[in-house]
Amino acid sequence: VRTIRDLRQTVASLSGGQRQTVAIAKAVLWNSRLVILDEPTAALGVAQTRQVLELIRRLADQGLAVLYISHNLNDVFAVADRIAALYLGRMAAVLDAADATQSQVVELITSGRSGALGLTETNGART
Repeated sequence: VRTIRDLRQTVASLSGGQRQTVAIAKAVLWNSRLVILDEPTAALGVAQTRQVLELIRRLADQGLAVLYISHNLNDVFAVADRIAALYLGRMAAVLDAADATQSQVVELITSGRSGALGLTETNGART
């Protein structure tokens, strides 16, 4: 957490991005091997979002498993190695981020299918 000027400052007085960074840092200090983040940038501004995404990428680059849950596909593609798309609570597909497009992911999320990818009549109820 590099943007805090005073280490004695209360967390409540920090910005949203700084608070998220502190929460992630606490998980790392507990020697967690997996960090689960559910919409961590939802209420953040552009600068704070960038700060959190950079931290997530650094953690992943250091070998930590990061499960990042978000509806913001720009953020997902910025940090993800693999993308799991859910449709109606079911796993529609898991894609390598480098090989996926945002339109594919949107189709998987909204219909359960994208071309040959996704749920079929035999592996998921489609109506």
